[in-house]
Order: sequence, then C-alpha cells, then structure tokens
Amino acid sequence: MNEGEHPRRRWAVLSGLFFVYMASNGVTLHTLPLLYPELMETFGWKASEVTLPATIFFLVGAFTSPPAGWLLDRYSSRAIIAIGGLLLSLGLMAYSATQSLWQLVAVYALLGLALSLCGLVSNMVMLTSWFAAGRGRATGILLMASSLGGAVFPLLVGNGLEHLGWRQTVLYAGLGVGLLMLGSAWLLLRDGRRSPERAVSTHNTDRPSITLLSALLERRFYAIVFTTGSLWFIIIALTQHQSIFLAQDVGLDRSLLPSVFSLFFGSSVIGKLAFGLLSDRFDLHRVMACAVMLLAVSLLLLSQMTATDTALLYCYAMLAGVGFSGAFTCIQILIAAHYSGPHYGRILAVVVLIDTLFGALGTQTIALIREWQGHYVSALIGMSLLAVVSTLVVLRLHTPVNVQAEANQAG
Repeated sequence: MNEGEHPRRRWAVLSGLFFVYMASNGVTLHTLPLLYPELMETFGWKASEVTLPATIFFLVGAFTSPPAGWLLDRYSSRAIIAIGGLLLSLGLMAYSATQSLWQLVAVYALLGLALSLCGLVSNMVMLTSWFAAGRGRATGILLMASSLGGAVFPLLVGNGLEHLGWRQTVLYAGLGVGLLMLGSAWLLLRDGRRSPERAVSTHNTDRPSITLLSALLERRFYAIVFTTGSLWFIIIALTQHQSIFLAQDVGLDRSLLPSVFSLFFGSSVIGKLAFGLLSDRFDLHRVMACAVMLLAVSLLLLSQMTATDTALLYCYAMLAGVGFSGAFTCIQILIAAHYSGPHYGRILAVVVLIDTLFGALGTQTIALIREWQGHYVSALIGMSLLAVVSTLVVLRLHTPVNVQAEANQAG
C-alpha cells in the first residue's frame, strides 16, 4: 500500500484516532484536575497531596511507555489501543468509589498504564504509519482532539458536579469514555503496514534508519529531549495547577472555572490545527519557537492575575491555549521529523518516558513551591523563563534535509 492508495481509509483511521485521543487525554489530563477543589474539600487534602496521584500517574505512564513502544513496533496498534481504552474506563469507574488518598493513587497508576497503551505514543505510531506527506496537518488534527475534549468535557463535568456530585459524575464519565474509545477502535481503526521497507521509503528515502542506540549517542537527541522535557514540565504543571491557582489563590468564583477551562482548551483546538499547518509550510523549529514564546507570555499574564480582572483572565486563557497546544503539536512533529522509521515507536516511547518524568517533576515541584512561598507567582515566572531557554535550544536544531524536501513536496 502506498501513500496515494485508500485515502478514505487513512482519513477514517484519523477520525478514529481523533475520538480515542479526545476521550483519553481530554478526560484524564484536561478534565480530572477540575475535581481537585472538590477533593480538597471532601478529604481536607493539601495541594501537594491532591496532585500526588497525578504525579504517580505520570511516573507510571513514563515507565510503561517503552514497553508499550516495543509492543507497538511488533503487534497490532488497534488491539493495544482497545486494551488501553478498556483499562481507562475501568480506572475512571474505580475513581468514583475512592475513599482515601492511597486508593486514588492506585487508580491513577491504572490510568497511567492505560494511557501508555491508548494515548500519545500509540496514536502517533498509528498515524505515522498512515501519513507521511501532510503529517503536520494530520498531527495537528489528531492533537486537536484532546483540546476539543478539554473544551467539552469540563462543561459536562462541571454540570455534573453541580447536579450529581463528583462521584456519580466520574462514574458516568468512565462509562462514556469506554463506549467512545472501544467503539472507535472497533469501527474506524485499522493497522497500517509496518514493514521496515515501507517505513524507510515512506519517511526517509535519503538516510539510513536511526536505531534507538544510535539516537542515544547523538547530541541532537539530548537537545530535543531537553526542549520537549522542559515543555512537558511547564505544560503539565500548568494544566494540573491552574484550577487551584485560580480558585484558591486568585479567589475566582468556582462556577467560572469550567468556562475558563473550556476557553483554554477551545483555543488550543485552533493552536494545534494552525501550528500543524504552519509546520508543513515553514521551518518547523521557527514555528515551534513562536508557539513556545506565546506560552511564555501567557505564564507572565497568569502570574499577574486578579479575581476582578476578567479581561486579563480570558486573554490568558486564549493565549495560553494557543501557545501550549502549538508547542505540544510541534513536539510530536519534531520527533517524527528527526526519527521516523522502523524504530520510531521505541524512540518516541523513550522520549515520552523522559518527557513524562519531567511532567511529573513539574507537577510536584510547583506544588512544593506554592506551599513554601504561599503562592504560585515565582513558579509561574520561573516556568516562563524556562520556556524562553527552550526556545533558544530549539532554534539551534535543523530539520534533516530529506524531511524538509518531503514537506516542500507535500506543500
């Protein structure tokens, strides 16, 4: 099967991945943090305690990503995604019965395992097996899904919290996630061809395939993981803590949180599609630098937030949504541009492991800074500076010549 064959099947697969990614990441990463204020009230937990399960979630996801990448290079991505979707649904239903912190830690550990099977790595492996030309556009469309989930699910969960309580709301979310993910896997997803010959000819016609070992010996690899790891540190810390910051430190009316989250993730739909398209047309590294700088500016805006400044609040939500989503989209395209090939699943999984560890570190580091200083301001300014450093590093990278030629041909 070549790139020109069965375009309907390729777009059907992309549609299936869209629904899977919307449900998996839209709920676990972007909606569950809405429950933190509820959990803090119910159990009397501190910020570092209520975010501890999320830290375990990222740690488990990190260390299970390489085995998942190994499985994805050898077995059916469709089957692995379906197994992950089932585990994710069961984990969310178990969440609704949580009675202690350590029970919630166990639930998040299960969610971390599930997401390593049905989340970013598996979705990108399947997408890369179907798309070469126009990969930036396809990646942007796929990653829009989590933003769409982040725009829709907080409104649904917010309504559920108001009328049903958090336990019943999470139970229904688990059932809905299971139906959406398993239905999409069954009806829409199909495995692409995995032969090394196809992988090399599809992605890298002028260079030998890069193995995991050879990647680990390159300075380029460490520049990439510093950039992506720093951005995960920022992005995960931001998404995990902004509800606590706005509700407790800024004093924002809690009823406004779902609308702020919805605007934040709704704007990220635009950011992911726009930066995906831009990466197909212009130098990827410069496009990525623009997205990261938007994120840096939005963090400075957030650090100056007050409860009465509604205009600044919504300006932040839109700017941060576009910046974080553009940066996240470019991360995935960056890794595929430099390392796509027969060993892409394993290389991507190792990068995701490192990135996820940085995300877990960010979640707890920001919580401890807040408890130490009594506010998030220093942490937000520090994250903004880290984003600027990441921008400088990514600008020193160069797209492989044959990948740039492929992008130009696709355009």
